[in-house]
Amino acid sequence: MTTTAQKKTIYINKDKRVNSELFDEIRLTKGLSRFKLAIDVELSPQTVRRVLVIGGDPRPSTVKKVGDYLGIPAEKWYIDREPLDTTDIPEKNASYLK
Repeated sequence: MTTTAQKKTIYINKDKRVNSELFDEIRLTKGLSRFKLAIDVELSPQTVRRVLVIGGDPRPSTVKKVGDYLGIPAEKWYIDREPLDTTDIPEKNASYLK
């Protein structure tokens, strides 16, 4: 049995992240629990959680659905990522090999 793999475009946004703080703040202002929000936008609570938690990495369609429901303008959905501080990460720590 042979299968044909379809070509898919994978979108990885390295420069921006979801503005989770804004989404969560507006959700709380409207008095919505995560579960109630999930029911209202017809998504699972786990999927909604990915939008509301920093580093959740939700799909763009999920961000759009939740953003539209909460009334957040599209230009505020994403913010620039903070630069990664690599000064604390050692180049190679091979002292345990000696």
